[in-house]
Amino acid sequence: MGKHKPIWDPSTDCGDYVVATGCASVYVTGKKMQQKLYYRQTTKPGALKAINMETMVRKWGGGEVLKRAVRGMLPKNRLRDPRLARLKVFEGEAHPYKVNLIKFDGKGRVKGVPATKTATLEAKPV
Repeated sequence: MGKHKPIWDPSTDCGDYVVATGCASVYVTGKKMQQKLYYRQTTKPGALKAINMETMVRKWGGGEVLKRAVRGMLPKNRLRDPRLARLKVFEGEAHPYKVNLIKFDGKGRVKGVPATKTATLEAKPV
């Protein structure tokens, strides 16, 4: 969301994106894999389709489960879809955004960036 940026405003989108890797090994507790249902509607009467998490992971991967979970947590306003579009999910560890990462596991990854610059990029606790 870019809350650490000086231009941040709640009604605008600052353009930060999130890269999630290793989504193929999504882990849930209990019987959620068999019991949690995801719904979709085709706008025709009686066309409500339900699919459980296990089938969704098999068909579309764990990234889709993560995207739907994040979509439910984002505010329901005009910024939800652009924010969700900047969530990049990958089933494995490889992704094309490695050169763009500034923070990973709380450590600076860009060589040549001074420590003071890296410290300003950290997310501030709310």
